[in-house]
Amino acid sequence: MAATVSSALAARVRAGSGENACKCYQCKKCSVGCPVAGFADLHPAQIMRCVQIGDLDAALQSKFIWLCTGCETCTTRCPQGIDIAAVMDELRMIAREDGRVRAEAPFAAILELNYRSFRRWGRLYEVELLALDKLKRPKTFMDDVPMGLKMFMKGKINPLPTIGDRGQMKRMAAAADRIVAEKRAQAKADAATPAGGAGGAP
Repeated sequence: MAATVSSALAARVRAGSGENACKCYQCKKCSVGCPVAGFADLHPAQIMRCVQIGDLDAALQSKFIWLCTGCETCTTRCPQGIDIAAVMDELRMIAREDGRVRAEAPFAAILELNYRSFRRWGRLYEVELLALDKLKRPKTFMDDVPMGLKMFMKGKINPLPTIGDRGQMKRMAAAADRIVAEKRAQAKADAATPAGGAGGAP
């Protein structure tokens, strides 16, 4: 049976991130330079191909979008000027929106904890972040203890929170939420507009 190709995912990613994944011609420079590609089931170029052909299942079920560190090596290397890291960010947002975050993706939980920490303290509070993560994954409790002790002894970890500008952080978060909501609303409106209809191509 022939595979179905759809532009819906590429359009959704573009509406949210502003990036046109269809510009990718699969040179794979992003994958060659990616520091975590070797630890995932798919590499960046394959994820971009999934977006191009509309394979939402493969894109969201891949480990890669949750292993991506956002280092932007892929973005820097792309000869087409595509912000590939932004595409990965958008796929993570789509996964959250659609309730399709991988259960075995601890990085997904870390991102949420990061966001809450920034809003609560005005900046990241690493000790709280680690403690909350370990409560969710108690079997990993001892994994980071040796490194944590070394960092603490070198003064790299502050056991107490450093308070940042919490008011400004909340305002930034509210503005970001508003922008995302507006983008989502526009994307839905565009998807609902028939080709050649109101708002369509002249």
